[in-house]
Amino acid sequence: MKGFRAFTLVEVAIILVVIGLLLGLGASLIGVLTKRVKYTESKEEVRKAVEALKGYAIRFGYLPSARNETVYNATSPDPAFNTVGVRGFDAWGKALLYRVSGNLIQNSTDLCSLNSTNFSITDQGQFKSNLAFMIISGGLNYNIQTNLTLYLQDTPNIDDFPYDFTRQERYDDLVEYVSLFELQKQRCNYAAPGYCSSLGVTLDQNINSYRKSGGTCTSGTFISLNQADYIETYGGSNCHNLCGNFTFTELIAYDTDKNCKVIIIRQGNVCQPSNQ
Repeated sequence: MKGFRAFTLVEVAIILVVIGLLLGLGASLIGVLTKRVKYTESKEEVRKAVEALKGYAIRFGYLPSARNETVYNATSPDPAFNTVGVRGFDAWGKALLYRVSGNLIQNSTDLCSLNSTNFSITDQGQFKSNLAFMIISGGLNYNIQTNLTLYLQDTPNIDDFPYDFTRQERYDDLVEYVSLFELQKQRCNYAAPGYCSSLGVTLDQNINSYRKSGGTCTSGTFISLNQADYIETYGGSNCHNLCGNFTFTELIAYDTDKNCKVIIIRQGNVCQPSNQ
């Protein structure tokens, strides 16, 4: 045909190289996208398990017992997941790990009568007490690494859980936990100040004085408040430079661990309550 020009061998080679590069790039992207989808699906499976267990506890006042972690089996889900109606596997087909406080399992006291639990962890350096339960997925490396400490993702050389694979590697577990207080807020219908008759309030070192319920100006770092009390905090000595006024009811809203303790932290000219 007039005007038609055949490709030279060099041009064909270049075209094949370009096609190969595009195919290679596509294959690498497929791998990344597949990992991302699996990660998202696993987070959803963990979330479903958490919500199902929360619903069970709110309805019955206790949680199903967990199998002994020393007999953890990656191919067999904990019977507790069947009890609450979820699969108990992550997106990689590995059984989720379920841990629960012994204070909250069936035949124990109703969770509304508890003030604390025997389950605590450390989450990226922050101590978390009075937990109800925790769900763990082993993540992409198919290895549960979490015992009672949660790390930043990709922290190297981690494997604290001895009943799954024993191999230190980058931390990639997916973990969610629920506190006793979170369950109590939904089952027991607590009013904000109702569970503590007194509240321990710690002041950080940048709060130099305080006044309790309009009383005398005082220096110190710890105050016990009754339900009718309030506290004025000051950045200067002799109750100068007011940085925050708080009632018992306002402070106890920050007591997320339900241990009747909070801390007030000064940031610049503002004092802000936080959980202790």
